[in-house]
Parts: sequence; structure tokens; C-alpha cells
Amino acid sequence: MTISNSSSIARPATSVQAASVFSSVAAFFKRLGNAYERSEAARKEAYLAEAVDLYDLEYRMQRLDRESAQTAAWIKGF
Repeated sequence: MTISNSSSIARPATSVQAASVFSSVAAFFKRLGNAYERSEAARKEAYLAEAVDLYDLEYRMQRLDRESAQTAAWIKGF
């Protein structure tokens, strides 16, 4: 009877530790994703800032749109 009581006590502690590890890993990947999004936005802004005139800016904007559309299609499996 004491064995079952000690094992039932150990399970919640283990599940709490597992949840803590999971939330830490999830937080790490969230920070990693946010850092990637910020660097990607900075890259796009720098690319657009290099435009010499309005036509070049429009071309660059369309190019970025095509690039994101191709990436989305690749992710979907097309």
C-alpha cells in the first residue's frame, strides 16, 4: 500500500517537471521564431531601401511577393 502511495505522489511531480521542460522548450522555439521574423523583416526593409526610384521599389516589392508566394507553395507541397 505504501508503494502505491509513493508512486502516486511521484507521478504528479514528474508530470509537473515534464510540463516545465515542455514549456521551456516551447518558449525557446517561440523566441527563435521571433528572432527569425525580425531578421527577415530587417532583410526585406534593407532590400527595399536600396531602391533607386519608384519603379525599382515596385519591382523589388513584387519580387518579394513572388518569393513569399513560392515559399508558401513549397511548404504546401506544390
